[in-house]
Amino acid sequence: MQIDYHAVVSLTKHLTLLYAEDDPAFLEETREVFEELFLHVDTATNGEEALTSYLDYKNRTGRPYDLVITDINMPKMDGISLIKKIYEQEPAQSIIVISAHNESEYLLELVNMGIEQFLLKPNNYDTMLHVLHQSAKKIMTEQKHLPENTRISLGEGYWWDAEKSLLLKAEEAVKLTKNETLLVTLFVKNRFKISTFEEIFALLWPHEPHLASAETLKSIISRLRKKIPSVMIENTYGLGYRMIYDA
Repeated sequence: MQIDYHAVVSLTKHLTLLYAEDDPAFLEETREVFEELFLHVDTATNGEEALTSYLDYKNRTGRPYDLVITDINMPKMDGISLIKKIYEQEPAQSIIVISAHNESEYLLELVNMGIEQFLLKPNNYDTMLHVLHQSAKKIMTEQKHLPENTRISLGEGYWWDAEKSLLLKAEEAVKLTKNETLLVTLFVKNRFKISTFEEIFALLWPHEPHLASAETLKSIISRLRKKIPSVMIENTYGLGYRMIYDA
């Protein structure tokens, strides 16, 4: 699917970007394209430099970059490690991974981590525009609606009021337990990204780790699915859960 350049720019021109790539020629070539598209672009040539730039930018501006694009194989810190460090800081960070064809063994791990978009080297310009358009549209939609409108549609008349931590169906509150409420809050925050078992256990049983178990969590998830039939709560074996819905 071909995306019009101006349609992409209309979204990306408002966004900031951190781009990590260790190939100097590829970095320079692609950076020039990104600088035409984005409001602000910072670059890094290895994972450590990228993480330093990320943290410095966040400390300086009070917010993270809108988008991070990173290579996988880089010196000092690889892309996988960089992404894990970034997700520790910002679980909802939008990230695009650039990878070579011979790095396909990493893709499943990246998908499980929550990465939604990939670009293969060498870049195809139309494909790159399409991927950037998808990511920018998602970012702009979230920035537009989450701060101003705390109600998030979960489909079929169900709404999540993020400000009040309240599930609504046709303006009537759906009764949730404390743990169910905490789970929905986490799933909405981590939308498109898997909430790991470790993350969930720490949230539900921070002071009683002996109560945390996959079976107990499975029972809570089962009851929650019945209360919100409009969403899919997907179990990724051995990793955790994520909630899928059309907002």
